[in-house]
Amino acid sequence: MSVIDHKTGAARPLILQIGFNRCGTLSFHRLMEDNGIPALHWQEPEGRNVAQVMVSNLAMGRKPFDGFEGVRAFSDIAFLNGQMMIDGARLFRSLHAAYPDAYFFFNTRDKSDWIASRAAHANGTFLKRFCKMSGLDEAGAKAAWGEMFDRHTAEVQSYFAMADARFLQFDLDRDAPSKIADWLSPDFAVDASLWGHYNRKSQPRALRAETNKEALG
Repeated sequence: MSVIDHKTGAARPLILQIGFNRCGTLSFHRLMEDNGIPALHWQEPEGRNVAQVMVSNLAMGRKPFDGFEGVRAFSDIAFLNGQMMIDGARLFRSLHAAYPDAYFFFNTRDKSDWIASRAAHANGTFLKRFCKMSGLDEAGAKAAWGEMFDRHTAEVQSYFAMADARFLQFDLDRDAPSKIADWLSPDFAVDASLWGHYNRKSQPRALRAETNKEALG
């Protein structure tokens, strides 16, 4: 799919994921890619991290995604090592100011499942890096994540309830991918059947509950 809409001659709008990682970000990225939408997840193949470039651009007074003109969909805009953390989703206000016509995709899931998934990510090394960066122990880190989750959810919902924006809240546990396809249909043709689950070792929450019921007889 071309970056340019050949009917209008204008560049197609951006699609920006503003939920946390471990909430189906790779599934969303693959859905975009498999539908021919130029997409970038976390970093370029040659290693430039999207979140680092975004923050550097903002520091220089540039638009957040300058230098990525060939990309339409951005996901997992994040960076974490033992010294610093960048969570691009938290900059949703700046992103909306820079790209008022963009699609803003707020991906979410059950909070407890999200915390457990984050803690297990990269064989537990994500949690260790966060602890080193923040100075918290593992219990404190998980508590901080829970507070971040609640604060971000409340702020995103409050902001976009009042903003003139193309906004979608997508619950990974409850919503069908057709919801994404319908939302993007004014500018993008998306085949929702191409949705899949990636980087998800555990069963979906609803399926786990049903399996547990069967196991209990």
